[in-house]
Amino acid sequence: MDITDGGVRVRFSGWERLAVWRDEVVVPREAIKVVERVEAPLRRTRGGRAGALISGVLKVGYWGLGTGTRQLVSARRGVPGLWIEIDRGVSGLPFDEVLVSVPNAAELAAALAPSNV
Repeated sequence: MDITDGGVRVRFSGWERLAVWRDEVVVPREAIKVVERVEAPLRRTRGGRAGALISGVLKVGYWGLGTGTRQLVSARRGVPGLWIEIDRGVSGLPFDEVLVSVPNAAELAAALAPSNV
């Protein structure tokens, strides 16, 4: 995950691509509504899923099926996460939230805080 001029880019590894059906996703800065560092991102998912799950260890794919809020998730145990709520109408993306485990979640959250976006 990195911050670009256009927004936030999340790149997925080869095996993650199988679960999320894409190489990368770019969330435009103007579509970012809320950004939060999450200590235990595995606990932040909800609803049905389409993707890979190793209980208590790993979640990669789409969560929130049947809840009205769709999440793009790539979360691992022991790695903090970054949760981004997005405006789907502005982003043009088929989900409302991005939840990704990244070691530098606090740094990214600070850089993407509403006053900096």
